[in-house]
Amino acid sequence: MAQSPGLGREATAVFYGIVCHGLFAAGVGMMMYQMYFGMSGGFGRLAAPWSVIANLLLVAQFPLAHSLLLTRRGQGLLTRPAPPGLGRDLLPTIYVAVAALQTLLLFSLWTPSGVIWWQARGPAQIVLGLLYLASWLLLARAIWDAGLGLQTGAIGWLAVYHDRRPKYPPMPSGGLFRLCRQPIYLAFTATLWTVSVWTPDQLVLAVTLTAYCLIGPLFKEARFARLFAGEFPAYQKARRYFLPLPLRSTPRNDLSIYDRHAAQWWDGSVRWLRTLQNLVPARLAHFDGIVQWPGKTVLDLGCGGGFMSEALAARGAIVTGIDPASAAIAIAAQHAKISGRTIRYLTGTGEAIPLADASMDIVVCVDVLEHVTDLDAVLAEIKRVLMPGGLFLYDTINRNILARLIVVHVAEDVLRLLPRGTHDPEKFIRPAEMSEKLVALGFSLGPVTGLGPRGINRRFDFTFGVMPASLIMYMSHASKA
Repeated sequence: MAQSPGLGREATAVFYGIVCHGLFAAGVGMMMYQMYFGMSGGFGRLAAPWSVIANLLLVAQFPLAHSLLLTRRGQGLLTRPAPPGLGRDLLPTIYVAVAALQTLLLFSLWTPSGVIWWQARGPAQIVLGLLYLASWLLLARAIWDAGLGLQTGAIGWLAVYHDRRPKYPPMPSGGLFRLCRQPIYLAFTATLWTVSVWTPDQLVLAVTLTAYCLIGPLFKEARFARLFAGEFPAYQKARRYFLPLPLRSTPRNDLSIYDRHAAQWWDGSVRWLRTLQNLVPARLAHFDGIVQWPGKTVLDLGCGGGFMSEALAARGAIVTGIDPASAAIAIAAQHAKISGRTIRYLTGTGEAIPLADASMDIVVCVDVLEHVTDLDAVLAEIKRVLMPGGLFLYDTINRNILARLIVVHVAEDVLRLLPRGTHDPEKFIRPAEMSEKLVALGFSLGPVTGLGPRGINRRFDFTFGVMPASLIMYMSHASKA
């Protein structure tokens, strides 16, 4: 191991250890004290509106920098404060020291608003005090289970002191990690909400850091998937992400929901079906700028109960709807007859479209591609049934950490906007992947446009529209050469 200039190796190690653990103790102590009193005793003394701006910057710097430092680029930055040759070994120590310094700055420089909404008294104060203490004890236990040396930064400076490489602990799976995958973040969230004094300051802090505790671990899990490729996928499937609830075996990409709820497709009684219907105007508002519909032969591939098919027919298109859910197809045909729409409905899959070659001017495929068994086969079939110069219009879901969080964990598991198990995040498709597949088939590509919620209607359902980013859902089109 390289020697550090100036100080000897042992002295260098002890110096970094003292700095790290000193900042750690100061940061944690200040955090415990300030939150217990609802952030009403910070040492910041800025006047409004600068106090508000400074507080927001303080609360933002922690999750943003903390997440950045977990990346490869961030870890490269962390090696710079170390003496030459010791950056890699002191990395865990410097990481904890920086995080502790961020914590100390946040909780010591906060400018309190001076407003106290509620303060516990008597039995309530005792109960909340015990809950607050229990939350911190739970956090301490979770840190122990994750590896005390790693979580406190000790493995770095101790490795330098003993002239060896840091020995990282195995992937945590015991102790509290048997209950859920993120007990540290869960316990820290509990400390935010069990305080005895509630102020606007504490509420801002609790909401912001709770959001970070829900989102931040996704970056950690992406790193674990790389480091523990042999162990983490099985562990991930066997434990819940955040809450220590019993894990029910929920099938992913569950397409049976379209048959099960076919009878309610058009009556507005099922929220997730209303969500699908609310997506139609947003999709067509975008596609209308690309296509003149009257007289065009259009395939609505994966039509379900016919929301998009009827909207296309209303625009003058000659519509064929195809879906593997026979019950949904039956309801679609029944509703089209009641509505006076002439639409041909067929039961079939995207992998084997029951139509002749070059028989369609346009193929519309929305809320489908992230569900199919064989995406390459579906795209080849779409090309086959399109006439030369025909258009393929589609939307789908991006594959990234944020899309997984929003679509699966929030929309399905928490808000239940969709039935649990509707999507398999592994089937989501990155725009670059989609473009590559279409170009390989000879399609000319159109631009990618974001799609997402833009408002809430009277029934408290989301309404949708074009979004400036395509991180979650996106729309595009392609032309057959």
